[in-house]
Amino acid sequence: MMGNYGMTFAAIGGVYIGVEQFLQNKRMKRDFINGAVGGFVAGATVLGFKGRSIKTAISAGIALAVTSAVIDAGGQTTRIDTGKEYYPYTKKRSSLD
Repeated sequence: MMGNYGMTFAAIGGVYIGVEQFLQNKRMKRDFINGAVGGFVAGATVLGFKGRSIKTAISAGIALAVTSAVIDAGGQTTRIDTGKEYYPYTKKRSSLD
């Protein structure tokens, strides 16, 4: 049972990242549109094939596209590089503080 869900998850991830990277290379842009198209294609192909319905394919594609676009659009604007690096389990203080 778990293998079936694992294969579905892996297929969605593989299709998503493949389409996203393909679009990024072809469009020469790194924005939320690549992720949205990748999410739509992944949801529509994998979950649509699994559900054997056009309605399921469109619904799953839209759901994954919107989720990816929201995460990408929100995540791209809040990251600010401060130059600090954080490592886990450090006990001594940095000399830069």
